[in-house]
Amino acid sequence: MDCAFQSFADNGIAYKKQISDYENLLIDEKILTDNSGQSYRQLLMDIADEKEFDKVPSKFFVVELQKIEKPNFEEAQKCKEIIVKDSAKYDMTKLKGFEQVIDKAQYSGNFQPDAIAKGLLKVLTEEDLELDFYKLRTFLLFSIIDTNSGMNKQLSDFESDQTEVDLTKALRITLDDKNQIFVNEKKVSLDDLKKLVREYESELKSESVILWKTDRATMYRNYIDVQNAIVGEIQYLRNKLAIEKYKTEFDKLIEEQQSEIKNIYPKRIIE
Repeated sequence: MDCAFQSFADNGIAYKKQISDYENLLIDEKILTDNSGQSYRQLLMDIADEKEFDKVPSKFFVVELQKIEKPNFEEAQKCKEIIVKDSAKYDMTKLKGFEQVIDKAQYSGNFQPDAIAKGLLKVLTEEDLELDFYKLRTFLLFSIIDTNSGMNKQLSDFESDQTEVDLTKALRITLDDKNQIFVNEKKVSLDDLKKLVREYESELKSESVILWKTDRATMYRNYIDVQNAIVGEIQYLRNKLAIEKYKTEFDKLIEEQQSEIKNIYPKRIIE
């Protein structure tokens, strides 16, 4: 992980803090017992045993990452190559096994938590889960293991009893069977999408609504990328307004203040 930290301008100081803060959040919310590999493996075992697992974290790691400066792309790519070659620390059979579990879920369309957890338990030991590399990927699982709820459950504040929305003003986002992104029927890159979402939300504010459409053949990793881009930009605007108005981050505001900002920048996403 050292090279991953070094790919950031601050040598990963903010990234390390995000990892530590998120692990502490999972412990505080009783999702993890502690920060040990045993605790992480027990979490996977609970999910695999098909227990009623409704301890969804109050925050998603992928969204929290939007708050820090991104790493240098070229350095990050070099880091991936180093990790692949570093067989002394990362057992390549485990790395491949981990990826195969995720790929199998992706291609089969079975993103049930118990199925993924069972697959990971066959690959990862308590010792493996002591490594930040695998802990991070456990964090990310919270964003991908349950597609049944989709964006409407996890990411949208929209409720059927709200004021009727003018769909003629909607930003229409499509992810097709070739994993191409379209905004209002124009093909765009992921970076372009982020800019367009931020511009749209900044202009429409409380009147904003996003219509989100995907093809059944869409690769789930691309689905997650687009999903995170949309939510990340809305979260960025909420946080920016919170600091401007209340001199503190959105997550630290009292409920009444958060509701006020949510009304200005709603996550109104219709899938």
